[in-house]
Amino acid sequence: MPLKRFFTYLLTLPCLALSANEVGLESTNPSRFGAKFVEASGKFAAEFNGEHGIFSFVSFAEKGEWSVEAQVSMPKGKSATLTGKIAGKAFTADGKVEGSGKPEWVVLGTFNTLADTPTFLQLEAKDRKGNVTLHGYRFTCTANKQAKASATPLLHLKTAYTESPEISIGDRGGVGAATIQKAGGRLLIPVVVEKPGAKKLAVRFTASNSAKATLNVHTINNLKVDALAKTTRITVQLDGTGKPATSKEFALTFPAAGTYLIALDAQQAVGTVTLNGLLLVGAANPELWALPNGNAQSVHFGYALPKGETALWAYAEAKSLPGPPTTYNCVLGFGHGYFGFQRKTPGTEAKDRVFIYSLWDNGYVKNDAKKVSAEELRDLVVTTVAKGEGVNASAFDHEGSGGHSDLPYAWKDNATYSFLLGVKPDGDAAVYSAWVKFAETGQWRFLTAFRRPKTEAKIDGLYSFVEDWSGSFGQAERKCLYSNLWIRNTAGKWVPIKEAKSSATAELGRKDFAHTIEGNAVALTTGGYSSNDGKRGVVLAIPTGKEPVVEVEKLPAK
Repeated sequence: MPLKRFFTYLLTLPCLALSANEVGLESTNPSRFGAKFVEASGKFAAEFNGEHGIFSFVSFAEKGEWSVEAQVSMPKGKSATLTGKIAGKAFTADGKVEGSGKPEWVVLGTFNTLADTPTFLQLEAKDRKGNVTLHGYRFTCTANKQAKASATPLLHLKTAYTESPEISIGDRGGVGAATIQKAGGRLLIPVVVEKPGAKKLAVRFTASNSAKATLNVHTINNLKVDALAKTTRITVQLDGTGKPATSKEFALTFPAAGTYLIALDAQQAVGTVTLNGLLLVGAANPELWALPNGNAQSVHFGYALPKGETALWAYAEAKSLPGPPTTYNCVLGFGHGYFGFQRKTPGTEAKDRVFIYSLWDNGYVKNDAKKVSAEELRDLVVTTVAKGEGVNASAFDHEGSGGHSDLPYAWKDNATYSFLLGVKPDGDAAVYSAWVKFAETGQWRFLTAFRRPKTEAKIDGLYSFVEDWSGSFGQAERKCLYSNLWIRNTAGKWVPIKEAKSSATAELGRKDFAHTIEGNAVALTTGGYSSNDGKRGVVLAIPTGKEPVVEVEKLPAK
């Protein structure tokens, strides 16, 4: 029986009928790359795509200690470990799953919670060997076995955006909260619509007796043209009671499946009003859910080396257009590291912008282990051979491990900088070195030389990318242009790179990215919730540029 039909069959079994303390997946959202939903007979199941799975919101009739179990199924002979958090605390049980081909209850542990307050539950599947399908949860109150738990379909504010000083966003690790300080601010909530149509919602909020706010609410499917669109605005009144409250219901229409922004504009405000999410009324989160990751998608070009060539040098030029903070433009990525420039904050001073060059270890090694002089690390750990003036260099052990370096510099938007990467052998190791030529001076500046053990001295696997690494500015567009890409072979001849192949991460629900040819460059664009509809796997012809004039023997070495 095909796997999907098998899961659908499981959903129809009598044992899956939920009792009073059993909760289905009506309030469940997928996490980044986490899960996809299947539905049968009005019940949802979540099939995990990776280790990261789902999160849910559950409310409890009584405060105090509760226990939680998850009902999951796995093919016979397969296994996984369920981990995660509830009410801000990690599960207290081991969560081990041994597949039997049938739905089984797995103990996750105990926790303490408040009454009538949506509680955040995160579930992941670690060490997954086989398909994991989640069917629901069972909650039991220690003091009162008859107390009920219930799903609370909620559009959270974990990934909401605001650039308005009148509104502040906090608590991104839980449900999320947005506080309105005064009128004039705008909050944007990114959502993915699986089932189009009219949806009823209500605002969860907290405010004192004297505080109140009036919101204009509408949907946006293209942020660039929203100001010109004649979209109907719905007025929502929030009057404080001193306790958690819910606004009157209102309906928003989503004409097609896809990604939208729900805009909440504060037209009037007295005192402080804190929003805690949008309740879905009569619908389930698998139909409409808050985007689990606020990042713009990472977009890439992969560059095939000219046939038959071995590269000892790589050269490229790049220009970043004005854009939001937390943007990294990788210019010369390669098989063992990456090299580019980053906008850290909104400012334009040296502390706000850096050039970055990093090289991965020959195998993952934690930084703590690197502090000990051990013979077995000699063949693994990247070491710093030299670094330029003002360059910071250190070891890192997140997203792999290796040597990291950065040069704070007030690089300018719309200015073209040249990037150069070279490699030479050092016994059975390779030393990779990086330089950047400033647009302002036309002079090369040395960053770092890193030595990587047990590595052949060559440059391959070349690529570029644009990345949004914070998740706080995915509503703003980023763009970088790459031009004049070359490699220098073992005979000392410069050879042009002629093709760029497009790719992008699979952020749930988003297509606002593009790979284009502009003038003498290939360009990467991402973010902004625009009408861009990016395509993966497209090969672009890189415009022919001028051969680099670089006296490699005279490059600075410090």
